[in-house]
Amino acid sequence: MERFIASLEQARKTLGEQLPKILSALSSVDADRSAALPIREIEGWLDQEIPRLRRRNQLIQEPDLLKDWGAGPAGPGPLGLAPGPGGGGFTAFDEKALTASTLATDEGGKLAETLAASGHPTPYSSENVYDGIFDRLAGRRKDADFTAGFFAALGPKGAAAALRKLNHYHGESAQKHWKTMGEALATAVARRPKTLGPSWEAKNLGKMQGADLGLVLGHGRFPSGWFTEVIRPRVQKASEGRVPARWTADLSHFLSALANNPETARTLFDDLPPGDLRELFSGLNEQVSLYPDEHDAIAFDLEKEFGRMLAAGAGVFENRSPGPEAVRFAFNTMTTMGDLRTEADFRNPEGQPMEVAKGARIFMSMLAGAYAAEIIEGADAGDANRTKDSAFEKTAALTAGLHPKFRLSPGDTYRFIKTFADSVERMKPFDAGMGRFSRYLMDEAGAKDRGAGIKHLGRTFASLGYVSGMQFAAANEVQGKMDEYDQEVRDRLFLLLGLGVDFMGFGVSQWAAATLDASGASMAFDPAGELIWLLIGKSASETVDSYKDSDKTRVDALKERNRLATLGREYWIFHELKRYGFSYSVPPNDPAFGQPPITGKDGNLLPFDKLAKDPKALRNLADWMIRNGSGGGDLSTAGEAATLLDISFGGAKDKTQNTPVPFG
Repeated sequence: MERFIASLEQARKTLGEQLPKILSALSSVDADRSAALPIREIEGWLDQEIPRLRRRNQLIQEPDLLKDWGAGPAGPGPLGLAPGPGGGGFTAFDEKALTASTLATDEGGKLAETLAASGHPTPYSSENVYDGIFDRLAGRRKDADFTAGFFAALGPKGAAAALRKLNHYHGESAQKHWKTMGEALATAVARRPKTLGPSWEAKNLGKMQGADLGLVLGHGRFPSGWFTEVIRPRVQKASEGRVPARWTADLSHFLSALANNPETARTLFDDLPPGDLRELFSGLNEQVSLYPDEHDAIAFDLEKEFGRMLAAGAGVFENRSPGPEAVRFAFNTMTTMGDLRTEADFRNPEGQPMEVAKGARIFMSMLAGAYAAEIIEGADAGDANRTKDSAFEKTAALTAGLHPKFRLSPGDTYRFIKTFADSVERMKPFDAGMGRFSRYLMDEAGAKDRGAGIKHLGRTFASLGYVSGMQFAAANEVQGKMDEYDQEVRDRLFLLLGLGVDFMGFGVSQWAAATLDASGASMAFDPAGELIWLLIGKSASETVDSYKDSDKTRVDALKERNRLATLGREYWIFHELKRYGFSYSVPPNDPAFGQPPITGKDGNLLPFDKLAKDPKALRNLADWMIRNGSGGGDLSTAGEAATLLDISFGGAKDKTQNTPVPFG
């Protein structure tokens, strides 16, 4: 037994060491990394079984359990087991009487009985009792036998009743206990379905009310086959004597569960016809907007859960390249959510346009940022696909490094961007995703140009300009207050600049800003991407070459910030070009630009936020760029290349900003 356990431990160690290498190899050839998922399942199985084997081996080796197993007359064996044959010695026994699994199952059942017998918890005497019960469950929520015994005794209705009692609790504690119950149930369903009994079989759970079952399944990662069988009957049309039939609304109770189990969401929705999917999502969007429940301690935020389900289904929260099913889900979501409709009637046979629920919008922003390649291709008003409809097929792109997994029409791209363009705050995830992907595309183009020109970089900047213009147009249409929008963008840009430290002379420090992860909790994301996109996208009529000394008593503060934002972008592009092989014919620490200096003691350019404090320093910066080719016509110089890239970007931006959807 000890050698067997040692072999399993070595196997677990080997899997842990080799799995990252396997995933890396799959990624390097753009293969589907989901093929490695069975290895993770084996890892999880070993993590559960090795401790159990150790406990069993310990029981076998325990001397106190063997003291009565000696030679002697026939009689009962230890622990009241069946008597052995005449002559004494070891006697046959039922191993289940000694196994930890049976004891654990019994203990779980007894805890369930205690929970069922408990009254309503309050902030006073009963709360400690409930805390104790759920703390015990939390400590053993990964124990398959204990959890199976617990839920077999409690039953689905008992579980729902126990959760309803949590509404008498403080919110934070109630949420913690709710999550504990979901995770414990997931363990039992995955590993001991037979012990749970028939009441927990998928076909029988269909008899429960959606609201109760939605609570019970609100947390936890369940086996996809079982969970899909539970949810599938809820995804259907109910005519109720009406024509056309409408989708049932019962599905809204399971949005959190679907967000936690995106494989089921993909199975249920990926193959629906576009018209049916639009009706279903429209109905869900309408319902989650109508029934917010802020009073119950364990109530769902339905708007948020709807958005989280859509983002999770698209693979936004997975630490790997999305598989084919997730990509298909992303395509369906991005071509549907911008075209939601109210229920049709005789006056509006196609219904009226419907806005995405407010709580779901930031998740649309996350999805767009995660599928930046598809957004860039969809917004491109200069390629041969600009008149084509959306299609779930790979498409060729002119921009170096751009390999979209599906094609979005300009119309679908614009409508989807509008779903989250109502505020700067909600656009942050999109800005961050676009910034990160922009850096990747620039690196790809720069590697091809090698400092000899800007053929590929020019195309890249134009592609990014189309997206920036479309984003501006979407925000303009949705918000209708572009002065305020512009101000918020500038304020955000300068906040990031103020926190920036050396990053090729102008980067960002490793600080974190808050967004949402798969559970809706806060997580850290690198603001470098957001900063890059704001720098690329923020344009103004002023350029470095047209800089003039400003008198703060005569120059509006808004224009000054606009000018500085533009200078920041010029400065940043100039630095990026050096990374791609462009050289400086005149160094920045040349004495001609030293009063005031634009470099530090190390000879490198000062961070932009420091230069921006002194108009004379900015004048020297502009003169230094001119000395390095700006305005000279030679695209092999950093100065002229930076100027042309800015023009390429600005022209493309103006085109989609003025006409975001030329062909519907």
